[in-house]
Amino acid sequence: MTSHRTLISVVIPCDNQGRFLEEAVASAASASYRVEVIVVDDGSTDDTAAVAARHGSVRYVHQRRRGLPAARNRGLDAATGDLVIFLDADARLLPGGIDAGARALAANPDCAMAYGRCVMTGPDGTEWPTPQQRRVLSGHYAMLLRTNPIWTPGMAIFRRAALRAAGGFAAGFDGAADYDLYLRIAAAHPVHDHGILVATCRCDGGAMRGSATLMLRDTLLVMRRHRPGADTAHLAAWCEGYKAWQEFYGAQLSEEIEADLRALCFGAAVAKAYALARHAPAILRREAHRTVRTLLPSRRAALHLRGEAAHLR
Repeated sequence: MTSHRTLISVVIPCDNQGRFLEEAVASAASASYRVEVIVVDDGSTDDTAAVAARHGSVRYVHQRRRGLPAARNRGLDAATGDLVIFLDADARLLPGGIDAGARALAANPDCAMAYGRCVMTGPDGTEWPTPQQRRVLSGHYAMLLRTNPIWTPGMAIFRRAALRAAGGFAAGFDGAADYDLYLRIAAAHPVHDHGILVATCRCDGGAMRGSATLMLRDTLLVMRRHRPGADTAHLAAWCEGYKAWQEFYGAQLSEEIEADLRALCFGAAVAKAYALARHAPAILRREAHRTVRTLLPSRRAALHLRGEAAHLR
């Protein structure tokens, strides 16, 4: 695979993220490879179309809102490159990021996917301290059953033929469809971790707040879809991963429940508690005791102050 002949498709799904799109499109550049940028507008009502139109080389595809996995699949259908990167509209590829991924696949022709690292940023794009990840040299499928090291899709690059053979992104678990794809690819093909910084990952607390129910449910759906048989070597890794995801998103959901209780949003708290009971009951029992211990003292203090105020009147 020679660099001057290789075409790389960068698919950018966009759902009312026009304010970020300019940077995402501009970042999809390579010093050594040909690049086509495909923006898939998933029913946006903002200026996404206008932003895409300012770049004459961008292929713009519009669809009625169908969700992120469908938007990525629409971009995959439109892609003509040998290799494909899925870049979130609020993320960026770092200088040299495309080249690093393409070179990794060129050097590992048996691999269907390669991935690197990302830099976390805040809502305003300012870089945040990012935890270090060790390189994974082998056993990628077992590792992916335990956790997902690909924090944002732009960290990964795929051979388009492998993506099409895998059927692209599956429907039914929008919050974890990318994780499901990584597992399917790793189960069928070798994967390479080149360990190089290639992308940014925007951590928007406002956008993510309230999403723990979706992420817990969909991630566990994906895990159940990939549960190995009892006689396989991967079952222990799966069990470890399933518990870890329950803990990770269950703790986030517990924090949301506590915040709802403090804000007297009892309906939302009950709905989330039901989701936690269904998907991570052990976490619910543990966190319920902790929440009660935390909230009771403040409740008692409030009642005491209310009584003192009534006495003064």
